[in-house]
Amino acid sequence: MGKYFTAYKNSLSSFFQYRLNLGLLLISHIVSLSGLLYLWIAVYAGGQTIGSYTLTGIATYYLILTVLKTTIANGVGMGFQVVDNINEGVITNNLLKPFSYPLEQFVHLLGEGTINTLFITPIVLLAAFFARHIIALPSLEHFLLFLLMSVMGLLFYFLFYFLVSLSSFWVTHGGNFIYGMIIVSSFLNGSMLPLDLFPEWYLRINVYLPFQYLIFLPIQAYLGRIQDIGQTLLIGGIWLAIFIAAVWGVWRLGIKKYEAVGK
Repeated sequence: MGKYFTAYKNSLSSFFQYRLNLGLLLISHIVSLSGLLYLWIAVYAGGQTIGSYTLTGIATYYLILTVLKTTIANGVGMGFQVVDNINEGVITNNLLKPFSYPLEQFVHLLGEGTINTLFITPIVLLAAFFARHIIALPSLEHFLLFLLMSVMGLLFYFLFYFLVSLSSFWVTHGGNFIYGMIIVSSFLNGSMLPLDLFPEWYLRINVYLPFQYLIFLPIQAYLGRIQDIGQTLLIGGIWLAIFIAAVWGVWRLGIKKYEAVGK
């Protein structure tokens, strides 16, 4: 485990070197959040509710959405990096290291998430303070559940996009599959609208799918809106086991093909 901890520390150092890029990313998220908040404040001007969401509920939803997109959604960028590593043959050097390549990528993802969390936390605290009249604070129980669901979300982001990126062992433009996954997941993970604002038939289909664990369920945990915590964790655990097995199997097949063609 020591070598992975060293890799984690190295990833922290490397991400600190790109503070400007991180700053620009945070600014873009803050601008987007500000626009959404102004929009929803205008929508709720009459004091009504939309679905089961008050203005406080919807404002908090999008604030936490911004936090999650900054801290746990970096698996998307990691997926594109893996595609490039395979296509350019860089992965050959990685395979010669005494590391598991998938675990190394996950460690780098943790490093990036840690740095992003350090940068965004004071910004979120300031936003929550100045907008405290429309931002809800969770109970300790709900906050701890939110942290647990966020860890699950991070794992799902990694597994989703690492698995899709492995398509580059067989096709030239594996990045296209990642773009496809981004489009599909944006409709199913709650990053556009809270999923419970969609029609009932949509919810019945989505409730057993893994996409809601990326964004929607961590936010619901923060808001204290998860009805059956045990079932939610059980279904999430089953999906994690399925994706871990899928990544392991596809990775082994991909490496065999990679070595066979001498790529």
